[in-house]
Amino acid sequence: MRDEVEAFPEIAAVRLIRQGEKAEGFDRVQRFLTRFGYLREGIFRAGELDEPTSDALARYQQFNGLEVTGNFDEATRDQITTPRCALPDMRLGLEFVTICAWDRRDLTFALDIGTSDVPGDNEWQAVRKAFQTWQGVVPVAFTEVAVSENPDIQVGWRPADDPDLSMVGGTVAHADFPPGCGVVTNSVPKPVHFDDSEHLWSVGTAAGAFDIETVALHEVGHILGLAHSTVAGAVMLPTVSSNSTKRGLAQDDIDGAQVLYPAS
Repeated sequence: MRDEVEAFPEIAAVRLIRQGEKAEGFDRVQRFLTRFGYLREGIFRAGELDEPTSDALARYQQFNGLEVTGNFDEATRDQITTPRCALPDMRLGLEFVTICAWDRRDLTFALDIGTSDVPGDNEWQAVRKAFQTWQGVVPVAFTEVAVSENPDIQVGWRPADDPDLSMVGGTVAHADFPPGCGVVTNSVPKPVHFDDSEHLWSVGTAAGAFDIETVALHEVGHILGLAHSTVAGAVMLPTVSSNSTKRGLAQDDIDGAQVLYPAS
């Protein structure tokens, strides 16, 4: 059995600093802020908590419901080192709730490579339930097809160093937004990929494991065009905890999806 992977351990080791100070390894924090959309490349001094980096930390703190200090404080470091989705929270420092919608309402998905962490085909049953949950609140039909049938969405477990979007370290899974606004690809099939080399997967709660349906529900939200949410209890929050489940959509999730796919 795999041991639970610490999220972003390279950041957990960085000492706490205030604006104007430097710290060994603080460039790792800046890379995190850049990766998830809070800090633009080329505008900050590496290794220093300068003004652009402080502004980015303040945005991160606000997004995650922390005290907004602009400093690299303990609460911020603890939040950064929480497992999360691999897709960004912001684009160029701007928060977004919805991205774009598919131009059709009948979508197909295929189930590719599974995980050996759960018996039988239980992982696929959990994924199917996630699609069904979203289908229940928006006028979109998800139909399962074979991988050979040119699906719109392809679901599977991948190594952490997934070539389409790395999940190494602190991220557990990734998907992508609809064609035309993707961050991974603008062609189909769109991915829903789970990290199978660093994380343990389960159906339901299990120590050190991530509930498949919980994570799949979040990633299918991205497939529909939803970005990360700041609302407590929402499925589209960027972070996720092991040994827990969140299988029901919050009103914030439903409202965002219905903006993208209004009832005819």
